[in-house]
Amino acid sequence: MESSEQDPQDQPQKRRVALMGEFSAGKSTLSNLLLGADPMPTRVTATRLPPVWVSYGAPGATLVGHDGSEEDVDPTELDQVDLERTRMIRLYMESDALQLCDLIDMPGISDPNMSSEVWQSVIGEADHVIWCTHATQAWRQSEAATWESIREMTSGRNILLVTQIDKLTSQRDRARVLARLKKETGDQFSGIYPVALLDAIRAGEDEARWDASGAGPFIEALIEMLLRTGLQEDGVAVEEPEAEVAISEPVAAPVEEVAAVSDEPRVMPKRVQARSGTARPERRARGDAGDLQQLERF
Repeated sequence: MESSEQDPQDQPQKRRVALMGEFSAGKSTLSNLLLGADPMPTRVTATRLPPVWVSYGAPGATLVGHDGSEEDVDPTELDQVDLERTRMIRLYMESDALQLCDLIDMPGISDPNMSSEVWQSVIGEADHVIWCTHATQAWRQSEAATWESIREMTSGRNILLVTQIDKLTSQRDRARVLARLKKETGDQFSGIYPVALLDAIRAGEDEARWDASGAGPFIEALIEMLLRTGLQEDGVAVEEPEAEVAISEPVAAPVEEVAAVSDEPRVMPKRVQARSGTARPERRARGDAGDLQQLERF
């Protein structure tokens, strides 16, 4: 009797999302938000590491050499990784988000202690990029130059995340930065989303704080991007998004306004669940009461 189990090689490959940006742009914090936990032991967090490819699985770590060799390693000893010999680290953990995609946390492009060659050999394996740029010095010339050199390697559906937007205390300053980013990046990104990542992580079940962080629209856009790509790979015709870059501004809504919003559960990183097979959930129509609030587009 033939086995009914599907050969793993015949299963559709999960999308691979690279987290990129300059050193200290918030990539690791973004990773923590998406995964619902810090994948790295505390003692390793500040260590200079090669690209870290995080996938769903029993907790563990493997070093992948430039020659293709693999060596299992204790995750608590990643601070001893030899950058000269290691192409990337394959890290495994059980997180709902990883059932939808793999994450590749790249080193900072501006790190003076690390050559760009460390990440250049891996970027070609990413399908999408979430580029993190710090709100107070957003989209520096070095970022634009690096992005121009790699953008053709992706599927074309990428996101620009403006991190630490809370450092810009006035709405006027935020609006100016977002308008400039849209002008300078044009159609290079599917969307530009300002997010206060630490506030989003600390929000917990506080819906008002989650909304104020700006994370909601970003998470929805990320999931939609991944599902849209999956549908197209399944041969399903999917209408392309509008060419205009969608920009949302985080605003702390009054408590009474939050209470008036629909009780429909919102998609938060720790609640992201993989969709198996070709079945996909129906998309909510824009303008539904449960949609996350977005401000005027620039």
